[in-house]
Amino acid sequence: MTSSTKPRRTRATPVQGKRVTLKEVADAAGVGEITASRALRTPDMVSPRLRKRVLAAVERLGYVANRVASGLASGSSRVVPVLIPTLAHTVYVPFLRGVHDELDRHGHEVLLATTEYDQDSEARLVSTLLGWFPAGLLLAGVDHLPATRLRLQQAAAAGMPVVEFMDLAEEPIDMNVGFSHRAVGAAVAAHFAERGYRHIAYAGTLAARDRRSARRAEGFRVELAARGLPDHYELCSEEPFSIGLGGSLLAQLLERYPQVQAVFFANDDLAAGALFEAQRRGLRVPEEIALMGFNDTEIAAAVRPAISSVAVDRHGMGRRAAALLLERLAGREPSQRVIDTGFEIVARASTGTLPQTP
Repeated sequence: MTSSTKPRRTRATPVQGKRVTLKEVADAAGVGEITASRALRTPDMVSPRLRKRVLAAVERLGYVANRVASGLASGSSRVVPVLIPTLAHTVYVPFLRGVHDELDRHGHEVLLATTEYDQDSEARLVSTLLGWFPAGLLLAGVDHLPATRLRLQQAAAAGMPVVEFMDLAEEPIDMNVGFSHRAVGAAVAAHFAERGYRHIAYAGTLAARDRRSARRAEGFRVELAARGLPDHYELCSEEPFSIGLGGSLLAQLLERYPQVQAVFFANDDLAAGALFEAQRRGLRVPEEIALMGFNDTEIAAAVRPAISSVAVDRHGMGRRAAALLLERLAGREPSQRVIDTGFEIVARASTGTLPQTP
């Protein structure tokens, strides 16, 4: 090969240090730029043969779509942020799976963010995410700072769907899928009372920040008072929940209120820790101390005696929340803007059986 001879390029290749453009993808695939865009954004609008050529060019060139530019151009994107309180608890996994299952079928991507139960953090996240022109927004809970609520209301009024989930709001920002935590608390109090327990306590954590847990405690107290039962047996910690903390909470409760016969815990991990503490103390469950958890996670059914808990269809909730968002994006008004998914008390050995009627 002489110095004047240059290697012939047989296919398009990316230039080092230069971002690959959609035009380069289109040229490599032998299609127009509009066709390449449709193949990536709305694949139903092009033939499978053309889409295959475009995808092959994308892979060969290492093309990455400029979501900022496309979002600015269209006023929205294909991304749907989901704001949850924490990644420390597995209860959000089924919900997220439900959201993903529904959105993925329609070509949308899930972007996950956590607030750590902090409303200021939620406000910053909402402000940042709205600037990226998301297709919609899903956020856990119905308690927000006034400025955050106003910003989300404005976004919803401008056409961006907003779905609050995991709780029910009297006045939702836009759409709402969840269940009543006060009703959960009342149902658990009734469950204990109907089994003959009279000194019934509540034990939780992060009460100052987790408003949903606080609502369950409130419903619990109100139901006990309505039945003429003591409603002051309560202990809350601001430590993050853990199995170890559950044992500590039970120990503190029994020290402060030795007459307590039954305890409703804010989640199953706390209830499991309490079970282990009761066993260390030689207390029989449920004969000497009855225990109830919340979330109906795997540990509740795995321990012995198995722990009663409150079950919620979180996967179904995720799918329904995503379905509401998609309805609005399709230009249709959902038949229900607020969906109560309900809950179920799963009665197991830790709370005993109903007394026999003579």
